Amino acid sequence: MGHFDKSICDCCVCPMQCVLEQLAGQTIDFVTTVSSGTTNLISVDNFIAFTSIGNIPICQFTGVAFNPALIPGGLKLKLISKNKGECACCEDPITNLLISLKGQFVEIEFIKGSVGAIVNDIGEGIIILRAPEPTSPILAAISSCSVTKITPMNQQQFSQMSSSSNPNHLLSPPAT
Repeated sequence: MGHFDKSICDCCVCPMQCVLEQLAGQTIDFVTTVSSGTTNLISVDNFIAFTSIGNIPICQFTGVAFNPALIPGGLKLKLISKNKGECACCEDPITNLLISLKGQFVEIEFIKGSVGAIVNDIGEGIIILRAPEPTSPILAAISSCSVTKITPMNQQQFSQMSSSSNPNHLLSPPAT
């Protein structure tokens, strides 16, 4: 997580790079500003994700789903800090709202995707969501800068939404 203090990309790009660095070697589901799919994440360096389908600039990632059991010691997030400038008016309000929704069912729409899940954790520039099914180990990391709408839900609303077909649903097990 060394890039945070050395880069202007601290709001969403550095946090996503840190998440992706921890996922190197895994098969992931991903959403970018222009596409989505499943790929093997080979490595991450200098704000580029090297994958089995090509090299993707990290600034284009809006979400990624993964199996946390494959990360020894668990996923590490940057602690939330007070920002100035653009982050203070875009990322900070979403982060604060999601902190108040931790542990609750939500539907989150983000650039090129959406997901219904439980707010699991929040770090600088990243929202960690978990699938509501107790048997599913899948987590999703969403760039807070890419969030376009958050809808809090109760259990019944969530169950109804989950039963409908959603082609952009990020929290399904990645193909192996």
